[in-house]
Amino acid sequence: MSNEIALMREIAKLQDQISALRTIEIGGVWKDWTPASQTGWTALPTGTYKYCQVGKFVACQISITAGTSNSTVAEIELPITASTTSTINRGAWGWAMDNGTQLSTVGGYVISLTPSRINFFKTAADGAAWTNSGTKRIYCMFFYEAA
Repeated sequence: MSNEIALMREIAKLQDQISALRTIEIGGVWKDWTPASQTGWTALPTGTYKYCQVGKFVACQISITAGTSNSTVAEIELPITASTTSTINRGAWGWAMDNGTQLSTVGGYVISLTPSRINFFKTAADGAAWTNSGTKRIYCMFFYEAA
């Protein structure tokens, strides 16, 4: 009888280990987030903010569908604090609108490490500023290293 109980306990342990491995295999899960702060809009712009974290790797998707610009800057706080040991991340976003006009070129972003924010620019090469009025929208996917 005790051998059967020991065997059942071992099987239960193995089932737990398999469940844990499945979680690792699946990786991160996309989660919604609301940026804690923003600069460049009269209020937090309407849209979808999602992130997925696997270990120290953080991927984000932003779809700002509406927002009134009140500054030449466009930045939001990241969902997870960025590592300060990383180099500054730069990249490009794919679509945006400035002062109600769709832009015809890709823009750029820089992830600042302190504080952990992403700064968007109208152009990728020279970091042109936004218009401080009208509608400002940005669609972007980016990634960075978490602290």
